[in-house]
Amino acid sequence: MTTKAKAAGTKGERSRQKIVETAAVLFNQKGFTGCSMGDIVAASGLEKGTLYGHFSTKEELALLAFDYAWKDTSDKRLRHVDTVSNAVGKLKLHLDNYVNTPSFPGGCPLLNFAVDADDGNIALRARVRKALKGWEDFLAKIVEDGQSAGEINPEIDPHSVANLVISILEGATVLARINKRSTALEDAQRHLNLYLETAVRLRTNP
Repeated sequence: MTTKAKAAGTKGERSRQKIVETAAVLFNQKGFTGCSMGDIVAASGLEKGTLYGHFSTKEELALLAFDYAWKDTSDKRLRHVDTVSNAVGKLKLHLDNYVNTPSFPGGCPLLNFAVDADDGNIALRARVRKALKGWEDFLAKIVEDGQSAGEINPEIDPHSVANLVISILEGATVLARINKRSTALEDAQRHLNLYLETAVRLRTNP
């Protein structure tokens, strides 16, 4: 490949990435139906032909936009979790990251895109479901590893813990958005921390 061809390829990749990043914010803020391809063209500053040269359909772009928004969100929520040795400590750090790290523009992509998926977008629904399962499996694995290490109650179901954590956090996110304040998330974190200490952490007899 010539230097000129490589440069053209690199420029094309940058344009494609710019479109995905721009679309991720707009879809997350306006929703799949509320955001048009014209909105994305205007916000990206690229030509309409450039957009359609990379993405033939709005749905194709929306799927990649969700992937980008969800990866950005997940990376923030899982920041430094792998540096903590204790399983309960990992879960508590995840809670803290969720509550105190600025969210992706427009809020939680999982919630926002799930609403769009309810309108019958099968491909988007499958993508959101896969993301949710990945989150659940990640938290459940922390619990399972903690049980193997003798840190977590062996009688507790790992996926039940994961589902409870996700349900309370996402539910609190909805309340915080409606009320325009973070009290619901702070309450959720406090309740979940207590749950992790009293019901999840394995207590040894003195």
